[in-house]
Amino acid sequence: MHRPAIPGVASVATPAAAPPPVSLLRFALMGTLFSFVWSSAFIAGKVGMAASGPLTLLSLRFLLAGLLVWPISSVRGDVRGGVPGGAHGVGAVGQPEHARKAQQRRDGLVAPLAGLLNNAVYLGLAFVGMRTVPAGLTTILVSTSPLMTSALAALALRERLGWRAAAGLAAGFAGVVWIMRARALSGAADLHGVALILLGTVALSVSTLLYRQIAGRLDPWRIALIQLPVSGLVLLPLAWWREGLAVLPGAAFFGSLLYLAVVVSIGTTLMLLWLVRHGGAARASSFHLLNPLFGTLLAVLLLGERIPLSDLLGALPIMAGLGLVLRPRRA
Repeated sequence: MHRPAIPGVASVATPAAAPPPVSLLRFALMGTLFSFVWSSAFIAGKVGMAASGPLTLLSLRFLLAGLLVWPISSVRGDVRGGVPGGAHGVGAVGQPEHARKAQQRRDGLVAPLAGLLNNAVYLGLAFVGMRTVPAGLTTILVSTSPLMTSALAALALRERLGWRAAAGLAAGFAGVVWIMRARALSGAADLHGVALILLGTVALSVSTLLYRQIAGRLDPWRIALIQLPVSGLVLLPLAWWREGLAVLPGAAFFGSLLYLAVVVSIGTTLMLLWLVRHGGAARASSFHLLNPLFGTLLAVLLLGERIPLSDLLGALPIMAGLGLVLRPRRA
């Protein structure tokens, strides 16, 4: 039976494992929750960086998250018959043995690479840049990733955007530009920090496309088990070299570390893989358009930042653009 096309995006290339169809409401709720949790990471990061360097905080975060994921992944592998990380699903059925093993080897390389880009490179650059850039502005800069992801998906994965989805992304980007321009005019922004965050956003877009290649074949817990410890180990020597792994222990630091490791690292990894598998790279990335709204609200509530009127005005085309991206296409 042919699975209905995903609203807003038509993929010319059929995925290796066709996931079960999900309702638009469920997909939208999951994407909204993903954006909220993702945006909260910058607020928690600001709190944690008051007691440690950004690379130290990230390294400890990923190592702790990997330590927590390991027993869950092991139990799931035992339940599945002792195969915790192999390919599974429709795409693995009927494949020759040599082709299946070759696919597993490719997936074994893509999974850690996507994790390094998404965790070590993107968040490493973003957290370092956030030392001189407000948390609210950081979320705005990161929300520019859907346009880049959509362009790369069209070139690399042959994902074809409908005109509504393209118009929605353009409207969302216009709202982001409006907010960023107003914030730049109202206060001086550190250009070096902004450049680091934007460079990290490029890595975020590439990692989203890599997730698209493995989301339908590997168990999400297995992917998290691979990516999180690898990212922590890569950042550990950099944190020691740049920051001496210095930490001022306290409730704020440990609370931030635990939230970032459990809720953000584990939670957003699983949610992103679910979104990419059921909606494609472009639609999954489109939920980053909500980041300015959530990031600004959280910055006001938790960090005492003020909401400029321009931010509220810019949120309107962002919401409208997301609605166009999620609107089902007529047959």
